[in-house]
Amino acid sequence: METLETTLKQVHDWANSKISHLAVKAVDLKDPELIEDAESIRREFEEWLDPNIDDHDIASLEFIGEDEI
Repeated sequence: METLETTLKQVHDWANSKISHLAVKAVDLKDPELIEDAESIRREFEEWLDPNIDDHDIASLEFIGEDEI
């Protein structure tokens, strides 16, 4: 089972990678909609991507599946 810290790192890395990929593709294809997509992801993860914020308040719930009841 993955730890919360591992999951958060993966999501952070995915957001950075996706923003960069969309920005490069937008320039290559001259597609302003891709810039809007990249900006939407940046706004969604703005707090996580801000290097000036040292600590984040994160709530996590444990999965309760059918076998767990």
